[in-house]
Amino acid sequence: MIFDESALSRRAMLGSILGVSAVACVAAPKTLTLAEIVRRNTRARGGAAALDRVRAVSINVELIEGGQTITGPYSANVEGLVRVDIYSGGKNVYAEGVDRAGVWRWTGGPEPARPSTAVGAANALTNGAEQHLFGWHRFAERGHKMALMPQALIDGVLHQVVEVHFSTGQISYFYVDPISWQAVRRRDERAYHPDNDQTKQRIESRFFDFVGVDGVVASHRSQDVDLATGKTLASSRVLERRINPQLAADYFDRDRRAPATRA
Repeated sequence: MIFDESALSRRAMLGSILGVSAVACVAAPKTLTLAEIVRRNTRARGGAAALDRVRAVSINVELIEGGQTITGPYSANVEGLVRVDIYSGGKNVYAEGVDRAGVWRWTGGPEPARPSTAVGAANALTNGAEQHLFGWHRFAERGHKMALMPQALIDGVLHQVVEVHFSTGQISYFYVDPISWQAVRRRDERAYHPDNDQTKQRIESRFFDFVGVDGVVASHRSQDVDLATGKTLASSRVLERRINPQLAADYFDRDRRAPATRA
């Protein structure tokens, strides 16, 4: 057998990016098309009809990071508007989002919200909203490019790997479980908190506890891990998820203040 060393080298380089060995990639040829994987993932998430009914989502999240537990509502809609309000000890201490004027952040106190100029801040908010609001069957029309990559063997499971090149420029790799057909891992190279530190890390987000709400299935527990060190950066769980909630007309506006305290 004649080996194409250049091809093997390219696979080794790709394996380095994806965090898998070149041997695993060579030994596990693609057996499904991208279209079929998208179809199975869409069905696993509740089906195209259920996903296409989503116009907005609100998620009440508990996040543990750096030994601190914080809570708060996350909301997004199909107009591209996003809002996150953070509570610590029952007190509103931080907020960020995307309104019709752009990306903003509020760091507490009497000061008004200010535009966020951090590279990657808009990407994180916008890309996250795309994943909550749209199925992969809609990604092409949303301006995102998808590609099927070599399969990856992780913890004894051979995952299908889908590369998503978001319209924002961010590239993420999604690892699809061959039994549930849910994307159970995502890997990115990005700054974890771009407003505070622009240092890029290789981050893996792991998704668990897939639950159906109003016909739409999504993860209700996740963990972010620094792949270079194996350190857990944060873990979260969904306390409540609402599909198409009734939100005030000014809900996403940066000048709107969330309640100062909450239980």
